[in-house]
Amino acid sequence: MRDKLEQEGSTWLAAGFILAATVPLFFLGLGDRIIWIPLEARYALVAREMWEGGHWILPHLGGMVYPDKPPLLFWSIGLLSALGSGVTEWTARLPSALAAVCVCLMTWRMGARLLSPRAGLLAAFVLATSGGFFWSGRQASPDMLLTLWVTGACWALWEWLTAKQQVGAIIAGLCMGVATLAKGPVGFLLPTLTALAYLAVQRDWHVARGRDVMLCVGSFLVATLAWYLPAIGEGGLTYAQDTLLHHSLERYAKAWEHAAPWYFYLGAFPAEFLPWTLFLPQALILGAARLGQEDLRGWGFALCWLVTILIFFSISSGKRDIYSLPAFPAAALLVGWIWSRWWDGFRGRWGTWGAVVPALLLALALWGLAGGNWGATREMLPSRNVLLLPATPQARLWAVGLLGLGGILLASAAITRRPRCVYRCVAGCAWLAMITGVLLIYTPQFNQRYPIRSFAQAILARIDAGWPLHVCGHLNDLALNFNLGRVLPALPEAQEVARYLGSSDPVYCVMDLHVYTRISELTGQRYPVFVRQQIDRSALLLVSNQLLIRQSNCSPTFP
Repeated sequence: MRDKLEQEGSTWLAAGFILAATVPLFFLGLGDRIIWIPLEARYALVAREMWEGGHWILPHLGGMVYPDKPPLLFWSIGLLSALGSGVTEWTARLPSALAAVCVCLMTWRMGARLLSPRAGLLAAFVLATSGGFFWSGRQASPDMLLTLWVTGACWALWEWLTAKQQVGAIIAGLCMGVATLAKGPVGFLLPTLTALAYLAVQRDWHVARGRDVMLCVGSFLVATLAWYLPAIGEGGLTYAQDTLLHHSLERYAKAWEHAAPWYFYLGAFPAEFLPWTLFLPQALILGAARLGQEDLRGWGFALCWLVTILIFFSISSGKRDIYSLPAFPAAALLVGWIWSRWWDGFRGRWGTWGAVVPALLLALALWGLAGGNWGATREMLPSRNVLLLPATPQARLWAVGLLGLGGILLASAAITRRPRCVYRCVAGCAWLAMITGVLLIYTPQFNQRYPIRSFAQAILARIDAGWPLHVCGHLNDLALNFNLGRVLPALPEAQEVARYLGSSDPVYCVMDLHVYTRISELTGQRYPVFVRQQIDRSALLLVSNQLLIRQSNCSPTFP
């Protein structure tokens, strides 16, 4: 009894440690960053339209059916928004943040089952402090929800195939069904292919008994058809074809965007999994060397999981970094496993150098970043990396000091050759760098660079909600629509804009300075500009075909 109580106490303590690390990572400042990224804006708009218009079966965008993604993300945002004051930056990203914390907790418990309690706990912290996972947990995206349910399905499949628990087959089917509602058939394919790969390696096909397979398939169909049947009933077979075939299978086989070569993930995944990428090869090599000498079925399952997902997305013609997110828990389990073997002391020269050399490399990287922060200028960096450079000399000095101190701690831990110190320094430095970087450096500069919210507020202060307002030219209208709280009709061609501004009634439109110049040349008129906002390298303008009658204090300009 005493041992059981101590075990339960240690379990709650471990859960507390994971929550103490992950809740600040994924929730602090979650709603501070303005929604500007088009994908985030699109998903937030679909969720808002679902919440306001009651379109809970078929997602809509701008009054039109939106077949690109199944509704799980939109349901989650809509339900969470119903508890507050509508869809905001916070509620749009909240499902991903909650899912990220749950994936870390699930990785911990799954690691305890596949490997050991220590390996599971270490894997949870590895996962939380890997760069790509951290960033994905703070975005409005269906990929973290997909990762949550794929992880749950893989865990249930493991329990079914190894412990012969029939309930595991049912839970696996339900998880795959919910994963399918997150991002389509990929939610079913990834766990299924992982299980098939594992059974092929183990040469143990008989464990997948026919009755259990039918239970798994049946629970999967129950979960998916609970939405697909009403959706097809409301949207017809055309909707089913669009969402299942066009935006899933056709996009996989012949992508019309994000095309990349087959070796894309050979560079993308290691970069996204930093800083723990440097310890993943050691886990693979040591595990392969120990095969046949000890029970490594859990290690083998995690390896099949990782390799299957990377191969699956490498075959696809369209590739993005975030597509590999469901493989992160598997990689974290492998790294957690190698650190659990090192935890009580390095064994032999291989163990020592396998951890010490990567730690020293990370220390050198931190010192290099410190030097880069001190000497770099904004003109020297790519556009998207400028936001990671502190804006003021004082902030840059603090960043240099913290990076230098982190490098000293890592180097000192590596020199002492104490695995616990090395692990804690790597995880601690990554945790601190991520949370301070996003809160104190990235988000403030992002909002300053893309002040779309200020532009939208200025527009709302100038014109009434019912007045005609269009977007002219090719702009990020999704972000503008979200911040305005209304969907603006688009006029992409200059001739359409000219006809629109030629109306005898007061009309208004948003355009950039380049389009304004073209329209002025096309029509021979210089229309008054009531709001001008610099966003990144372009100026956005609120233009009208005549002075605002209602605003007597309005002073338009004529650039």
